[in-house]
Amino acid sequence: MVAVRGAGFSSAVREDYHFENLRRNLSQAEELGVDFVEIPIFAMDLIAGGRIIPSQLRRLKEALRPRALGYTAHGPIAVNFMQRELSERHFEVARASVEAAAEIGAVHVVFHTGVMRESDTRTIEAAYSNQRDYIARLGDIAAAHGIIIAIENIFPKSEAEVTALPSRLAHEIEAIGHSNVFACLDFSHGAITCASQRADFLAEAEALARMAIHLHVHDSFGDPTQLATYADAERLAYGLGDLHAPIGWGKLPWAEMMQRFTFRPDVIFNLELPPRYWYALDDSVREMQDMIEVYKAGRANA
Repeated sequence: MVAVRGAGFSSAVREDYHFENLRRNLSQAEELGVDFVEIPIFAMDLIAGGRIIPSQLRRLKEALRPRALGYTAHGPIAVNFMQRELSERHFEVARASVEAAAEIGAVHVVFHTGVMRESDTRTIEAAYSNQRDYIARLGDIAAAHGIIIAIENIFPKSEAEVTALPSRLAHEIEAIGHSNVFACLDFSHGAITCASQRADFLAEAEALARMAIHLHVHDSFGDPTQLATYADAERLAYGLGDLHAPIGWGKLPWAEMMQRFTFRPDVIFNLELPPRYWYALDDSVREMQDMIEVYKAGRANA
């Protein structure tokens, strides 16, 4: 195994059901020399009622060929196994997503960890137990299709919401103990969650890094402050929330993290920029590639 399997970025396609923008994204990826593109299968009408739509999947596969690229995938954002009463419904959609990701040759498929509105400790712990059971089942599906599930840390959108700190998510993945289930460390999400819970971001992120086979790279100020703004540019001006900003625009300590953290062997670095920042894609890819070199040099000297 190598220290880093490769680098890529998330395709910024939305409302692109004929995959025309996706084809342009893939051409950009080839021009930039990245190894992977993350396909947003949650936004492509690939699944209806928990089942794959064969004709749409076929069109997607045609759009992806022939390319000198590897692929990862992002599953539906709504999948949430902490919603115990809806777990079977979430599982059917997640299973179809794993199957679709495997069909396009993705090596990883990302799902978010759960979130809930609850303050009772027993109820929260029951929800975590339920999530472990369902992710383990999903891991079995992934194993049958030769793909890895990467569970991503998220952040609470209000004080009423409960979700895992990065260290808790690391503990949950260790407890699942499945060879096809690892973590996706989202650095900005971790910074926001830690700020909202007054936790040590570097220590928390380092705990999840050890379980991370997939990374979501984008910048922010790690600021959970709720403040009314008029436009996305104003959120950026104030440095609020999960900006998904180009690397270097926020204040996440990238150099320190690359020198300090150790990820899973064969980790994939994936840049996540929304369409509004696509003009900065080239610079951010270069910044990420420089980060990877710092990380690899540290592993070589370890």
